[in-house]
Amino acid sequence: MDHLVRLGVDVLYLTPVFPARSNHRYDASSFDEVDPLLGGDAALASLVAAAHRAGIRVMGDLTTNHTGAGHAWFRAAQADPGSAEAGFYYFTEHPDAYESWFGVPSLPKLDHGSPSLRRRLVEGPGSVVARWLEGPDGLDGWRIDVANMTGRKAGDDHNHEVARTVRRTMDATRPGSFLLAEHFHDTSDDVTTGAGGWDAVMDYAAVTRPVWEWLAAPASPYGFLGMPVPVPRKPTADVVAAVRRFSAAVPWQQTVQNVTMLGSHDTPRMLSVVGGDERALVAALALLVGRPGIPMVFAGDELGLTGDDGEQSRTPMPWDDEERLDGDLLHAYRALLRLRHDLEPLRRGGMRWLVADEDAMAWLRETPDERVCVVVARDACTVDLPATLVGECVPVWAGPGDPVVEHGSRTVQVSFPGPGAAFLRCG
Repeated sequence: MDHLVRLGVDVLYLTPVFPARSNHRYDASSFDEVDPLLGGDAALASLVAAAHRAGIRVMGDLTTNHTGAGHAWFRAAQADPGSAEAGFYYFTEHPDAYESWFGVPSLPKLDHGSPSLRRRLVEGPGSVVARWLEGPDGLDGWRIDVANMTGRKAGDDHNHEVARTVRRTMDATRPGSFLLAEHFHDTSDDVTTGAGGWDAVMDYAAVTRPVWEWLAAPASPYGFLGMPVPVPRKPTADVVAAVRRFSAAVPWQQTVQNVTMLGSHDTPRMLSVVGGDERALVAALALLVGRPGIPMVFAGDELGLTGDDGEQSRTPMPWDDEERLDGDLLHAYRALLRLRHDLEPLRRGGMRWLVADEDAMAWLRETPDERVCVVVARDACTVDLPATLVGECVPVWAGPGDPVVEHGSRTVQVSFPGPGAAFLRCG
């Protein structure tokens, strides 16, 4: 908890804690208890209480798209085709042929056309959604696994209805709780037509993918989320154009609420994507801190952990590694995340693009009272900022390698010895 506080964390997001057959626990066998292997219900309550005392909220992880094949609901559904639970799933031939997530038989898909399922899982005070938010030591929100698939199959589309139902249940149970949707693709329809549901999405499409495409090491072997081809290293102008297209498709208020990340438990770790270059990892974090949205750090990235895919990336925190726990990378993470707390434009300011050079990009974050210029480089370069727009600039943070800021009559020049970033308070 002390580590999280020093890092500047406001919310701790836990992957699933329910009993399951797998280590990842997205194949829940029950939603009624915390897995005894993790210490049971008492352990979760203790963790949440400790987090609350530290000023940190805790968000759980719930699968509304599927359960595990070992779940009590699915076992009842297979045992009796006339049961209410049989209507929770898509059977094509009872009891062994059914729809599942990506055809994986251990993950049978839920049919949200069932009113009984909705009451048990997402709707009202007796639902799973409500139960784990209740009381002073309850969770402060939910991250919904594969939210873009929830309630959707062929002609069935209950997605927006489910999202709004979850939101109503959360409002009634724990006002101010946060509802985050995992979403890998274009999110515009689900946050515009589906407004009133998800508070935010994990913004893989508008943030993670473009950042990878800009910073991936040349000839990087990593594909994006299981794609069979490596992520290309794209020109800056193409990356900025992609970000702007995605951002233009959703309301500004949605952009500033969305969760931005460099990777997660489902992807290679960012340090692997950038070829092990910690300077490039710092530049990537600066992109998150400097742009609109809520930055999310995947546990261990701040200590330089690596991973070639989601499975290899799910490594424990090296709490006994004293060198990592006092390293330059961790100090850079702390400093950059502190900037977001200290500089109001990074939290609430508007955004104006200034530069999209071959190896650098820059933009302004502005409130009525304060302006901050964010400059990020992926290689050694000099960036010319128009003095008429940025005025007199005072570096607030710059690194790694001590970038140099020089003022001219028409431009403010920022010179980088390699990958890095600079945050400048503008006059």
